[in-house]
Amino acid sequence: MFLIIKKKLIYTTRILIFAIGFSHTAFAQSDQLKVVNDQTQTGTKSVINKTVKRQLMDDKVNINTGSEEELAEKLNGIGLKKAQLIVLHRKKFGEFKSIEHLQDVPGICFIEKNREKLTY
Repeated sequence: MFLIIKKKLIYTTRILIFAIGFSHTAFAQSDQLKVVNDQTQTGTKSVINKTVKRQLMDDKVNINTGSEEELAEKLNGIGLKKAQLIVLHRKKFGEFKSIEHLQDVPGICFIEKNREKLTY
């Protein structure tokens, strides 16, 4: 009789240990999902804040100091390749003395449609 009770006690203990381990894993995963969700919400807020800041910033871009990414982002009709050409020309020949000097860069013909966005 004692042997039967001992086996039932061992069986019950194993089930409890399994249940506790399983619930611990479930709670841990739940906490991980909460952290990921919090990070996603924070990331979304960060993107929204950056977008609002970008909209509030002046749309002008300085052709003598603007990065390739900035030039490509703010100017119509210019991609990263043309922006790289502008920066290369600027490094090789020095700063642009006027907006019209952008015409010295091969393949650049977007000046008129971006004139209000350009500064030097």
